[in-house]
Amino acid sequence: MLSAACKDAIRAMIYISNLSRKKEYADKFISIHKIANDLGISFYFLSKNLQKLVKAGLLISHRGPSGGVKLIKKPSEIKLLDIVEIIDGMDFFSTCILGFEECSDENPCTVHNLWAAKRQEIYELFKNTTLKDAAENIEKFENIKI
Repeated sequence: MLSAACKDAIRAMIYISNLSRKKEYADKFISIHKIANDLGISFYFLSKNLQKLVKAGLLISHRGPSGGVKLIKKPSEIKLLDIVEIIDGMDFFSTCILGFEECSDENPCTVHNLWAAKRQEIYELFKNTTLKDAAENIEKFENIKI
């Protein structure tokens, strides 16, 4: 499954995407302290993961009193799969759910065929969902928290 770091990075990116659509945050850097506080994530843990997203070219960062991070690309151009790949890698979509190293189509474990179909569905979901899509879904449901 996805790591806590990956889930937090996805939540943070959706949060950044949402804030960047508001007038008061348009073209401004968003403080990592604000993101961490608002999402209930450790500042140091979040900083480490956001730095990976900066290095990968999804965010730009700026130090100083008005520093923080902001999206480089439009939310409609960033797929959730991009974030998963940067933070966790793609092993989730290719490894055995039970942890067997020898599991494959030729040598399946007991749940291989069931998992393969679900894994593909999950892959397609992350591949086809953008930050914009995720942000719009949050706006539709008032009780959803990121």
